[in-house]
Amino acid sequence: MSSEFTSVNRDPLTNLLSRSQFLRAMGTPMPHISSSSIVFINLDRFRQVNENFTYGVGDQILREIARRIVQHCPSESMIGRFGGDEFVVACFNLPGESTLALAERLLHAIAEPHRLGHHDIVVTASIGVAANASGSELEPTLVMAESAAKRAKDAGRNQVCVHSTTETDLPLTPLIVETMLRNALNNHDLEIYYQPKIQAKSMQVIGAEALCRWRHPEYGEIPPHHFIPVAEASDLILPIDAYVLRSVCEQGARWLADGYRVRMSVNVSSRQFMQPDFPDLVRRILRETKMDPNLLELEITERTAMQDVDNAVHVLTELRNLGVRIAIDDFGIGYSSLSYLMRFPVQTIKIDRSFTAGIQSAVNQNPIIGAIISLAKSLNLNVVAEGVETVQQFDFLRDNKCDEIQGYLFGKPVPPTSFRLTSFEASPQPRGAYALWRDHDALSLQLAEHEWLERVGMAVQKRPRLGELVTTLPDCIMERIPCDRFSIELMGEDGQYCAIHEASMRDDIPARVVGTLIPTTKSGLSFIQKTKSSSLCGDLLREPEFPEDYELGAQGVRSIVRVPLMRGQEVYGMFTLQSSHPNLYTDDDRRLLVRLSTRLGDTIYAAYLDELRQRHSYLDQTTKFYTRSFFSALRVAEEPVTVLEQVCQHPYANHFGDVSLVYVSIVNTEHLEIEQWEQAMAVLAEVTRCNLRENALPFRIESNAFIIIMFGEGPLQVTHFVRQLMEQLSLMQMRAKLLGDPSQAFDVRLGEAQGPWSSLSELYSSALRQAQELPPLGQRGDLVR
Repeated sequence: MSSEFTSVNRDPLTNLLSRSQFLRAMGTPMPHISSSSIVFINLDRFRQVNENFTYGVGDQILREIARRIVQHCPSESMIGRFGGDEFVVACFNLPGESTLALAERLLHAIAEPHRLGHHDIVVTASIGVAANASGSELEPTLVMAESAAKRAKDAGRNQVCVHSTTETDLPLTPLIVETMLRNALNNHDLEIYYQPKIQAKSMQVIGAEALCRWRHPEYGEIPPHHFIPVAEASDLILPIDAYVLRSVCEQGARWLADGYRVRMSVNVSSRQFMQPDFPDLVRRILRETKMDPNLLELEITERTAMQDVDNAVHVLTELRNLGVRIAIDDFGIGYSSLSYLMRFPVQTIKIDRSFTAGIQSAVNQNPIIGAIISLAKSLNLNVVAEGVETVQQFDFLRDNKCDEIQGYLFGKPVPPTSFRLTSFEASPQPRGAYALWRDHDALSLQLAEHEWLERVGMAVQKRPRLGELVTTLPDCIMERIPCDRFSIELMGEDGQYCAIHEASMRDDIPARVVGTLIPTTKSGLSFIQKTKSSSLCGDLLREPEFPEDYELGAQGVRSIVRVPLMRGQEVYGMFTLQSSHPNLYTDDDRRLLVRLSTRLGDTIYAAYLDELRQRHSYLDQTTKFYTRSFFSALRVAEEPVTVLEQVCQHPYANHFGDVSLVYVSIVNTEHLEIEQWEQAMAVLAEVTRCNLRENALPFRIESNAFIIIMFGEGPLQVTHFVRQLMEQLSLMQMRAKLLGDPSQAFDVRLGEAQGPWSSLSELYSSALRQAQELPPLGQRGDLVR
């Protein structure tokens, strides 16, 4: 090159051309050049070098990288440093294959370790390559190479990405795209297309994902990967997200008014999700458009949720309280943390298309997909696979119990006027082969039923846990009998409440939360338990049989079959089949389900006992109070109400607020042996239990102490409890003197505190401190009147 460009305005650190001089050289006519190409080099995470070492170390590495670039580039190329961690190489009269080979050599050369003292530092690069066949106007080529480098960084870093002329021939810089995008937003030129989602079991369209499209009057259709990154890098992504959300809700409300319940999925950007008023925005749009919240599903990526986990849990909980469904998009390519997934109140995970593309290919992704689906099923989550384009992919996903399918195999994104709505018309579910069997002779029908019962029994035996049973049984039952929602209801130990475990096959009739408690008196289980017989209701809206039928009808259930689960002559629960269609089930269905119940009764009972054993593991063997470990788990639980209800089998949601905490410990026990000590704790626990109300929870905290948490109890009720406890302790001491029983000759220290559940740790410390400061209960005259 001319000495004009090689002797002045050099970058002082690397001695390469500076940014301004490089751009000036690019604008100079070069008559002997027939073709040119640009290699744009962006170092990966170079800021970490300066943060973890010193700026001097960073400068040393930059000089070494510049030396390596010069060493591998042709002598006639032009090299410049564009920014702190960016380098650009302009190649002239070099074939495309040679430019790509040069980029690969640079990638490996840059990644060679830098030896600094006792440390080897590795710095990688994301490289973009773009070619210009004419050899002139290099600046647009530079923009394309920079865009390719950005795609290489987004794809995982440390790789080369070549700008493809098939993607777009638009010479549009990000600034031009941003300006055009602002005009498109103001003129409502952005369009919403809908891609169908297919239920894998029924092959029916059950919903759609909304996708933003932009058709420019001059440049035609501009692909989303060209304008979405520009919007995310500017402030445009927020109004675009709001525009898409409002448009989708308006369209969904119009379809709903026409009688079509279409579940709509909308992608939410990271910046929009992190806005403090995002839940208020969703609430306002739902109210103004009159969209049913149950038909709206918001999709966020793993990366978005993991930026601030505590805030994500708070925002997602607010959205769930609105009735909106939540989906984790691109699952599997980010953190995929089980612990965080359990904290997020989500209903759906979407398997990233990169895994779907790997099904039955050279890169075998089948085990990973199977593991993701199994994980989701264990958490009672819906699974959607996106990017399905072949029949082989669909067959694999369906065989592995994937719930929903999305991809070009079933349909491309289309405008709302072209979206197929006939799938959302109400029509009874097909009965499959069962309807044909009715025409056979009685013996053939009996043999078919026997084979089916045996097949279901074998399938259930492979799923010994209750949660697995609930997700497996509906698939087996639907081979013979239609079902929109399947439920197993198990009687609680005290007989007052029953716990519900459900699986839903329709999004508009969602499954209730695992372990939901309903009073036995309102459930049909009380009738089933007394009569030991099944029940069939053809229309819950017209002829409800039990109090819970009104709630089921409001949820969209019209017909239901209830079948007892028995162990010997004892009814310990029931399972139900529910449908959104009236008068769907017949007496033949009911009789077949009774036979199925008899076949599976022992298996489900074993799962029921296993769940009881897990709950009993939280009980202290001596006092039958809950353990210290359970108390510790409650103190840190994100949703303590759910944990309490599942373990204690008692509803606490209506009482969760202010609580009273009472600390009780035995004193003057030095004369007791270990067995007498435990006996004394058992006696005190029994005395305490007699004076507790229904909403009180006792925990054994130490070997000689326990606490009682009282929900919704004020100071007067606590004082009443203390008086009763003191009176019974006085009687016990008198009895101990008469009988000479040292296990009943003891006194207790007691402290109490009141406040919100959120300050439970402070309440415990306050009650403990008060118990240590005050005299034992038997010596406190303020309570003796």
